[in-house]
Amino acid sequence: LKKQDMQTVTAQSDFSSKFKALGYAHTLQAGVDFAREQKQVFAAIGTALGGTVPTKPNTAIGQPYDGASTDESVRSYRTNNDYVSNAWGGYVQDMVEIAPMWKLLAGLRYDRLRGTYHSYNTASSTSVYPLVDTPATAATSTTLALPGSPWHMNISEWSKRAAVLFQPDAQWSFHLMGATSFNTSGDAYSLSAANQNLPPEQSINIELGAKFDTADGKLSTRVSAFRNTKLHERNTDPLITNLVELSGKRHAAGLDVDIVGRITPLWEIFGTFTWMPVSKIDKSTQTGSTGVGTRPELTPKYSGSLWTAYQVLPQLRLGGGLNGRSSQQPNRNPGFYAPKFVTADLMAEVTVIPETLSFRLNVNNVANKLYADQLYTSFYVPGAGRVISLTGSYKF
Repeated sequence: LKKQDMQTVTAQSDFSSKFKALGYAHTLQAGVDFAREQKQVFAAIGTALGGTVPTKPNTAIGQPYDGASTDESVRSYRTNNDYVSNAWGGYVQDMVEIAPMWKLLAGLRYDRLRGTYHSYNTASSTSVYPLVDTPATAATSTTLALPGSPWHMNISEWSKRAAVLFQPDAQWSFHLMGATSFNTSGDAYSLSAANQNLPPEQSINIELGAKFDTADGKLSTRVSAFRNTKLHERNTDPLITNLVELSGKRHAAGLDVDIVGRITPLWEIFGTFTWMPVSKIDKSTQTGSTGVGTRPELTPKYSGSLWTAYQVLPQLRLGGGLNGRSSQQPNRNPGFYAPKFVTADLMAEVTVIPETLSFRLNVNNVANKLYADQLYTSFYVPGAGRVISLTGSYKF
């Protein structure tokens, strides 16, 4: 049993400007950002180490709602691991109109990140580190979590993007874009001796797309074909199992469709759909279900959502939507699939005083459908069941 706390501080500043230089129109964007992230994971302390464990009541099979409960407030915890990082970055992007219907875009971003990870050991401990107030009797001379050697991550990376835009008229636009990206070995707030000195994974993303806006500009539809390639993927060394190396490669390709805006002044719609027929491991030190030529885990072929709302009366707006995903294999491709699912949401909004007071009733997952939201190697986290919420908004 584990619990975790997380604290995040972020700051961001952006600048944009339009101007002419060397006879061309420029649209310039630039910015800087900073983020500090801290995470602490706490593990329960068993009675063998002097911890307090709540008593579990008896319950009857077939009676899940019999009122029995466990008082978790008395459970003792110790620090299991913690992570802290400071990151800052800056970017600049310029779009230049080189002809009445043609534009070129180029952008550059720099990121700097430093992170430290501690894993705590109870072998030489002397007292309890509680997450919540626990009885004094929970502290003994054997349960203080002392940190082992820290693991560090020091990242300094550039990301690039470039695009060509063709806009034959005010409603149509077409683009071809390429960009690089990266993700670090500590992206899950965890480091070890095996990956602390590992450079980031690198990716190249290519997109060809089109966008159409209605004449009044109130409805936009976007269609794009994409191919994303991860050039350096983390794999465990086949000979030295406690060493992680950048020896893998995979790619995915598919189609994205988005629609957003108003079909009529009273009818709005928001929808997104992704079709990913191609997803393949190209290089890997692994074999079997996660070897070369297989489809990676956690890559459904279809996923999407649709939401629409209609102003039935001046003071009443009704809405509904669908969210869905096709079947997919859990982590490490164990050979079975989490079933596909579709959930439905409903909404009713009543305006009591225009522009001032309104109330909204939301019912998410109307059918209370059971589905696997987050998938892991040996277990899954179910998606939220039926949730009914009533909110009010007052503006002054």
